[in-house]
Amino acid sequence: MNRLSHARVSPAIVYRPATRGRATVLAALATLSVLASAPAMADVLTFDSLRPDVYASGQTLNTSSYNLLFLADPTTAAGGGVSGVGAILDGRAGSSCDIAACPQGATGNYLAILNDGGVNFARADRQAFSLAGFDYSFIAPVSGLPNQNWGELQLSGTLSNGQVVSTSLAFPGQGSDGNYHFQGASLLGGFSNYAFTGLTFNACIFNDTGVCSNSIDFPAFNQGQFALDNINISAVPEPSTYLLLLAGLGAIGMLSRRRTRKFAAFTVQGA
Repeated sequence: MNRLSHARVSPAIVYRPATRGRATVLAALATLSVLASAPAMADVLTFDSLRPDVYASGQTLNTSSYNLLFLADPTTAAGGGVSGVGAILDGRAGSSCDIAACPQGATGNYLAILNDGGVNFARADRQAFSLAGFDYSFIAPVSGLPNQNWGELQLSGTLSNGQVVSTSLAFPGQGSDGNYHFQGASLLGGFSNYAFTGLTFNACIFNDTGVCSNSIDFPAFNQGQFALDNINISAVPEPSTYLLLLAGLGAIGMLSRRRTRKFAAFTVQGA
């Protein structure tokens, strides 16, 4: 008599669909989308925490994230000299300006650039940054000037490849009280979309020929003065940050695909 051997059937090995892996990929993609659409470490740079002070060309004002280098007027710079070009002023104190017509509307301290000078912004960690907006005003050399367009604020930004992009903004006119007031800047030409390694602010004054100038050949005669406050400036993540995230996404995707290729396996032993 032949014996019928009992066959042994191993239990089925069933793998669930890799829904968790897909969810992780989708979540990471969503995170990448958010990072790409919004610059990291956004700051509104104010000067309220600084005490009122004056600065000469060549001096640097160090904040927690940004270094501000004060620049001499073109004539002084060409001669290698030093001039007083910067100040932190208290907008609430009428005594901040003895002669010049300081702007109205500041609720605290602000940055004043005087005597045809300029200021350069750069991050302390050398990271690139973008400019979303700021408040600015003309500082007239004396009060009582006619209400007209005296000049422009000029911005020059340096990109990581060394290219320089520039734009200019007309200074706000006087208010009904005869004073100059702070006004929010409207950046044109996609200027706020650039990532800068350095950004310089200076001013030019319209001369008799209608040209806005502040140069050795056409000086502004210490009338190119302006104020800045509430500077909306943001660090731009390095490209390597996105590359690392994408590499992680790739690894997660490969793991997810491997899991979905597995199928239920049955084995039968015996004869």
